[in-house]
Amino acid sequence: MVFPNPWWDVNQAGWFWTESGGDNHMGCGVLDLPEDTEFMEHEAGSSTTTAHDCMKFWFSNGVEIPGHATIPDYMSQADVTCTGQAGHHHGQKFPWNAPGTAQPFGPCGTLGGIPLGCHNDGSGNFGDCCSDHCDGFALGENAEDYHWKNAPVTEWKAGSSQEVAWYCGANHAGGYSYRLCKTPHGGISHLTEECFQQNHLDFVADEQWVQYGKDRKTGHRTELKALQTTEGTYPDGSMWRANPLVPHMEENGSSDYGHGHIIDNVEVPQNMDAGDYVLSFRWDSKCSPQVWGACANIRIV
Repeated sequence: MVFPNPWWDVNQAGWFWTESGGDNHMGCGVLDLPEDTEFMEHEAGSSTTTAHDCMKFWFSNGVEIPGHATIPDYMSQADVTCTGQAGHHHGQKFPWNAPGTAQPFGPCGTLGGIPLGCHNDGSGNFGDCCSDHCDGFALGENAEDYHWKNAPVTEWKAGSSQEVAWYCGANHAGGYSYRLCKTPHGGISHLTEECFQQNHLDFVADEQWVQYGKDRKTGHRTELKALQTTEGTYPDGSMWRANPLVPHMEENGSSDYGHGHIIDNVEVPQNMDAGDYVLSFRWDSKCSPQVWGACANIRIV
């Protein structure tokens, strides 16, 4: 999620790309984290600037649905074969097959995606690389368990329609939803997936917009008809939309169109009490055993 401003967007960029089409490095270096880690050693050889806490490192890895597939055929993205990804051969239990049923480690994303360590036994050190490319690392905490200094707050009016947006970089297909939870009296560390499941937001109408990678310098948005459903989702009747971007490794994919911003409007319920809430974005992957998350502070007025 890039808008409304998530906890880590302390500079309130609100977008993955700069006006000139560069990387805003959202969240990078916001938290006070160790730098002498295997992850940082690996990234030292990278051509891009990064840190443990950049936006792309908040997810739950190795999570699967507990039962059988429930996603309707028209939402299953049958034309996406997950070429070059784990789901190409072993995707039947991956989260998008039954949206909302895979249990993430936390509702707002987990730093590095592998909180129990590379061997799932708590051993090792923070930042240990758990794959050859170090696209996941060990022993990070849930986002709600960190202290977010100067986290942005966005005001929404009860009964209004509000724009929301997320950036899809590493494209694992699947689909997504937005949910609200009233900020607990004890603070964000008391947030739970169950609370967010009680307040799924509906999308407005059936249009959405995409800013493709090829348009990162112009800011042009392409309007699309969204593919959405309330069938076969959890909680029952919750509304989800399919990721409209085709992974670039697919037969009909390309790097120009395989990544970008996805923009929607959501309905803020009229009966929402005024006060402080947290918005959770949840993306259930089709091509990987992963659930991606992000959270933002919302004030209902």
